[in-house]
Amino acid sequence: MKKFLEVCAGIDVGKREIAVTILSGSPAVEPTAETRTFDTTATALAGCLQWLLGKHCTTVVMESTGSYWIPVWNVLSESVAVIVANPDHVKARRGEKTDPADSRRLAERLRVGEVRGSFIPTKRIVELRDLTRRRKRLLTAASSERNRVQKLLEQGSVKIGNVVSDVFGMTGQRILDALLRRPELRPEELADLAQGSLRKKAPQLTEALRGHRLDEHFRWMIQNCMDHLVFLEKQITQIGEKIAESLKPLEREYELLQTIPGVSAETAAVILAETGGNMAQFPSDRHLTSWAGVCPGNNKSAGKQKSSSIKRGNRWLLAALVQAAWGAVRKRGSIFKKRFYRISQHRGRKRAVIAGARSILAVVWQVLSKMTPYEEPPSEIIEQREISKKVQHHLRRLRQLGVDTAGLELPQFVGAAQAWNGSPPRPRAMGVLGIHAR
Repeated sequence: MKKFLEVCAGIDVGKREIAVTILSGSPAVEPTAETRTFDTTATALAGCLQWLLGKHCTTVVMESTGSYWIPVWNVLSESVAVIVANPDHVKARRGEKTDPADSRRLAERLRVGEVRGSFIPTKRIVELRDLTRRRKRLLTAASSERNRVQKLLEQGSVKIGNVVSDVFGMTGQRILDALLRRPELRPEELADLAQGSLRKKAPQLTEALRGHRLDEHFRWMIQNCMDHLVFLEKQITQIGEKIAESLKPLEREYELLQTIPGVSAETAAVILAETGGNMAQFPSDRHLTSWAGVCPGNNKSAGKQKSSSIKRGNRWLLAALVQAAWGAVRKRGSIFKKRFYRISQHRGRKRAVIAGARSILAVVWQVLSKMTPYEEPPSEIIEQREISKKVQHHLRRLRQLGVDTAGLELPQFVGAAQAWNGSPPRPRAMGVLGIHAR
């Protein structure tokens, strides 16, 4: 049953001001409306809260407009129940939009219980989320700097990227440091800096370095990029320490998530930061995958199934899940690997990896709900499930051809796919980015 509210308020949020409409009245009469406009400063929002409490309004609703709703939430949520609605669920019709009208429309929908609230994480989770997202941005910036260095080397006719798979590995960094600091060295001397198995490729390295055109300008540009990489390395290390500190209250959940194939320590931190770690707000794994935007879209009308592409969800969580899905695909004997190749045969690799991401998130819900580690189903059960799927497929095709399959039905083999005990990640000798500080 939807709850009817005799006194409620709707808030239209903007950057500089908010429009607030209070509706009051019993269900049998037309409600009275009162609208006011407030600035978005802390003092003005405190005045808005006093006005709401003076009208005996204890429930308000507002749209999640960018980040402008957060200051309003910080002030009002301490004394009244604040519902943050998805704009797609409560948006106005085209040509009927004004701030006061929007606030009244929100209040009217809240009054009859037609507004669904969004998931709002706690302050601790918000801080963890800020750290993980900042770390992702810094890693992206580091990748951009790496690409700039390789582009500058190409422009300077330094072709070591054709011989060395990782220009920023030990050998690549030694040669790059010598190119920047000792420009008088000959190509043979630079090739002698190779280490390990790359010493066998000394002739190829000599040829790749012969006749290079790294002048003073290119050296300065490359050194500037390398200095920035060292700075990013330091910042990423500091953020990693802050993330580890923030994860201490969620240490058990953090360890359980790393038992899932493909879920690394960094991915587990992102999952906890984006979902909150508490699965109570998601009634089932389907609710979680739908909220994250990794389940097929539901777009069917007039008996026709239209595009079922995934919706726009949490892009930070989606990126982490896709990375985990690729990691699970590379694990030998994993049920995720078998499912990926089965789906990719007729749906393509992109759809298959999204399906893998959805499966991993469903397992995340199971692991965090039951607080038990993931257990990989036995190989016999996996084989039985594969046989069952093939049998059901051929039975379905026979029925489509008009063959009576009565008596041929076989029971489904149900496997319990839950988890694998993995080893902790190995430490990196050269830091997060693999860049030596100079």
